[in-house]
Amino acid sequence: MRKLPLMRTSGFYACLVGICLLLSCTKSNEERQTDPSRQEDLVNVAYGSDGRQRFNIYLPAGRSDTATPVLFFIHGGAWTGGSKDDLVSAIPGFRQLFPDCAIVLVNYRLFNLQTGGNKFPVQEQDVKACIDAVMTNNSDYHISRKFVLWGQSAGAHLAALYAYKHAGTFKPRALIDQVGPTDMLSMYTQLADPNLKILMKALIGDPQTGDSVLYKSSSPSQYVSPDCPPTLILHGTADEVVPYKQAELLRDKLQQNGVPFIYKLYPGEGHALTGVAAEVNSEIVAFLQTWLK
Repeated sequence: MRKLPLMRTSGFYACLVGICLLLSCTKSNEERQTDPSRQEDLVNVAYGSDGRQRFNIYLPAGRSDTATPVLFFIHGGAWTGGSKDDLVSAIPGFRQLFPDCAIVLVNYRLFNLQTGGNKFPVQEQDVKACIDAVMTNNSDYHISRKFVLWGQSAGAHLAALYAYKHAGTFKPRALIDQVGPTDMLSMYTQLADPNLKILMKALIGDPQTGDSVLYKSSSPSQYVSPDCPPTLILHGTADEVVPYKQAELLRDKLQQNGVPFIYKLYPGEGHALTGVAAEVNSEIVAFLQTWLK
């Protein structure tokens, strides 16, 4: 069987913030007390016992637990790959654009297609656990509980599940859904690549059997309500990994429920959105400038 295409876009990470030329990293010690007067980077902070249950948090100087907003980024990779480290090189650029914001890069346990380990909803549970851990302990980091979720591809699916399904105690101010699946059952039928169908069957189960219940419970669109946060939807019409009908479906659900949204569909663009990278970046920055404060 040929290698499955990963639901992530390495080129996107590289061009997201053009001013990022240097890698920003600081040796971490998750036990140390943070100093709100200083800019600090804490890497590989544990929110669970597994080695993948880790996050990086980048803290601005002069922060406080009442004013400092937080941006969570959730990586893609078909639920089987990818890493929070894919975006580390963009942190300096983010800090220039949003100097008063804390940034959290989230890792989660990956599904193993060979062994069947870490089947869904492990990834959903991990993302929820990470966000809840950071928000519960916000005073330790001297950050507020005002946060925005941004996910790309499989990460967008996980971000949307939190925003629409799990936002009870902690509710995000906004969500960025970049080329993410939104209805797993319809996505299965829309996929042209048989290898992606094999992946979905292995990850979630056979939708023709009782596993259809899990397909519904793992679909963000099933949880859209008037209480959902404002959402930015970005997708290309030539996406062969996540069909653009997924974006249309979410748009319609948000519209029916009166949820504010911005819908950007890019004709002829594939999963990477490489041909409109500058436009996509501008949309994301403008959206964050509205809600990340």
